Formats: sequence, structure tokens, C-alpha cells
Amino acid sequence: MQNLYKKRMGIGLCLVAMVFFCNPDIVVLDPLPDLFGYILLSLGLSSLAYLNDHFDQASRLFGRMIALSAGRIVFMVVLFTLVSRHERATTILLGNFVFGVLDLLTLLPAFKHLFDGFVYAGSRGGVGDASVFRPTWGRRLFSLFIHRRSEFDRGYTAVTLSESTSFITALFVILKVALNVLPEMTALTDHEEASFNFYNFVTLFRVPAILLGLLLGALWLACVAYYFIRLWRDGEVVEHLCQKFATEILPNTELFVARKYRLSSFFLLLGMLLAMDLPMDGINVLPDVLSAACLITGVLILREYLHTWKQSLVVLSAFGLISLLDTGWQIWFYKIKDFDASSIFNKDSEVFDAHMVTVVISVLSAVSFVLAVLSVLGCLREIVRTHTGYTVTHVDMQSYQKIPTLHKQLIRGLLPVAIMSGICAAGGVAYTCLLPYSGYSGEWYYIVADVMWLINLVLGAVLAILFAEKNGDVQEQINNRYMLTGKR
Repeated sequence: MQNLYKKRMGIGLCLVAMVFFCNPDIVVLDPLPDLFGYILLSLGLSSLAYLNDHFDQASRLFGRMIALSAGRIVFMVVLFTLVSRHERATTILLGNFVFGVLDLLTLLPAFKHLFDGFVYAGSRGGVGDASVFRPTWGRRLFSLFIHRRSEFDRGYTAVTLSESTSFITALFVILKVALNVLPEMTALTDHEEASFNFYNFVTLFRVPAILLGLLLGALWLACVAYYFIRLWRDGEVVEHLCQKFATEILPNTELFVARKYRLSSFFLLLGMLLAMDLPMDGINVLPDVLSAACLITGVLILREYLHTWKQSLVVLSAFGLISLLDTGWQIWFYKIKDFDASSIFNKDSEVFDAHMVTVVISVLSAVSFVLAVLSVLGCLREIVRTHTGYTVTHVDMQSYQKIPTLHKQLIRGLLPVAIMSGICAAGGVAYTCLLPYSGYSGEWYYIVADVMWLINLVLGAVLAILFAEKNGDVQEQINNRYMLTGKR
């Protein structure tokens, strides 16, 4: 646990994460994907979440934003691969509006809990006068918008830096969503009955919105960076957080491991869900690179309890890179080049050669996926051996071999997940090989080709359900051990 002190309780990671949020979206494209920012925030809050409920709630809400951000990426892929041009305008409006509302419902309380967490920790420890409770600049301006809610606070008129930064962040989140949605509302006039079609001039609305978003993002980033840098440099605050963590959390190893595993389970299960194949005309609209990112995050959270976490990261990173190559090739082959599947039957054509490359890449992707799942299961097996099984004072459980038996049962339960991952991988290769025969009638494999995408989807769902069940068994045994040792 020594590295927790070197990281200054994750405050630096929280600051780096803010960089990914300052830029506006270019229609639906995010030059700095928010997904990575939320992953960094979750990692940064992984230690702070133990200290008070505000940090814990912020960590949970930012975890939800990871799923929403992954959904945005899937929406973008579907938009540019499957949605026709004449329907794209209304689809963009609908997507930006829906995701914008979900962002507001999640981000506003998440950021509020984040800043309230530092205020709560500072007030309990009597620290933070130089950072958390420092009077903000422009205090008269902020006093017009920020009103004290308690009788005690009314006597202290200066608005603190924490309050003003929280207020600015909430305002920025609202304006960022508004600037992303408002230009796309011109799509409502893109029909024959409209007296004037504003969508013909949508660029004139988008460009000012993007420029204003850049300006607001830069100002917000400067404010937030100022706040977190002061926190990071405030020795009293960092020392108080580290000391509280060392005295109240570190001795309670069971609680620490249990919550770490619960957080890791969220990312691992999300990774398995995103590994499901949903192909549309040969293109998987759930890119496996998202699955790899979530699996990597889950392993990183548990790295302190794993001896082989570096090897797992290498395997998972290779899976992510191959998946990225696979997705790029699918888009080039099936969308950009727009090759006709029937022309693949001509073995002397360029299309046939490209299809062979597609099959080879599909095989590599399938193999890397199986290895990635096996590496994750290897991490779970290590957790089972070191953090499950319990002792009761009046019974020597070890002498009855009950703990080894429990370990064998849990590890044996992971075998169906490994087998199902191989079946899913084989199904993905089969879909690629049979795709040219889809849409024809005759032999049995023509029929299979038409429904192979559905078979793969079902297989992926079964894999996710199996993993959730077996992972739940492991988590239950971890919780049982901690409750029975009385340290949970």
C-alpha cells in the first residue's frame, strides 16, 4: 500500500482526468474521449472512496459515466456505419439529446459529491484553509449565486474555492450539453413542410458552438486545475487524507479487498458485456476495443493483490490492439470499399483476397479474445486462492480441508466461462466465413449464415451471464470471509 502515499491519494489522477472533459464534441466526435477521463477518475477515487460517503457516491456515479461514454462510442459507430445519410441529422439530434440528459442527471451530482468530499474531509480534519476553504477570487460575484444553507455559515461571508469550483463545474456541464444539442435542433426544420430549412446552414450554428465550447472548456480547466493543484500541494490536506487512510482503512484489509473487488467486478462484467458481437453488414457495432479497455481497468484495480497483473495487461493490451485493427478493417472492407459479398465467390478477384485477410484478422481477434478471458480468469483464480475461505475460532477448518475444497470448487466454476469464450470466438470466425453466403437459399450453411449473427449475440449473452454468476460466487465468498472475521 506504500504507493498510495506516492500518488497523494489519487488527486493527481483526478486532475489529469479533467483534461479529457474540457473539449467540446464536434457533432458526435470527441477528440479527447471522455471514457478515458472517467476511467482515470474512478482510479483516482479508488482510495478516496473509503474515506467518506461523498467520495464513495462520486466514485459510483463516475463509474456509471464509463458505461454511458462507452454507449456514446457505440452510438457513433452505428451512426456512421448503419444510418443512412437522410436520417443522420435527426439521429444525431436524438442521440445528443438523450445522452445529454443522462449526462446531466449523472454528472451534476457526481461532481458535487466530489467537491463536497474534500470539504467534508477538510472540515472533519480541521485542514484545508490554504486550498479547500480558501476564499475564492471574485467572492462578491459568487456570493450572488451561492447562498449559505446553515445558520453557522452565514457569519462567514467569503465563498470558498471549493464552492466556487463546484458551481463553475456545474455551470460548465450544463453549457457543454446545451452547446452540443442546440445546433442539431436545426434538424427539426429539415423537411418539406418547413417554411425555411435552417439545417442547410447547420455549420454556421455548429462552428460558433464549438468555438464557444473551447473557450468555456479552457476557462473551466484553468479553474479546476488551479483547485486540484492547490489541493495536491497542500501538505496538511494530503497528510490528513493519507493518515486517515492509513489508520482507518489499511488495517482493515478485508474491507479494503472487498470494495476493491466489487469495483473491479463492475469493469470486468462491463468488459464481458461489451465483448458481445452485434454485427451489422459485417461490422461489429460493439467494438471489442471497449471490452479490452474495461478489462484492463478491472485488472489495474486489483493489481496490488495480483502477482501476474503485468502479464495480464500485456495480453489484454494485445487483445485491444488486434480488436482495433479488426474494427478498422471491417469498416474499410464492408463500408468504405463497399465490396459486394457475392463477388467473393470469384477466387481470382481483389474482393476474395481482401476477404481472406478479413478471415485471418478474425481468427487473430478470436485467439486474442480467448487469451484475454483466460488471463482475467487467471486473475480471479489468484484472488480465490488468497482472499476466499474463512476460519472459525472453535473449528480448525484447514484440518478438514474445507478451504482447499472451497478453492477447488470456485476455480472449477471458472472452467465453463473459459469454454464458452472459446465457443464465442469460434462463432465470430464462423460468422466472418459464412457472411458471403448470407441472403441465399439452398444448402444448410446458407440458412446458418443468415442467423449466425443472432447465434453469436446469444453466445455472447450466455458468456456474460456465466461470468456474472461465477464472479458473483467469488464475491460472495470474499464477503463471507470478511464478515466472519469481524473486520468488514
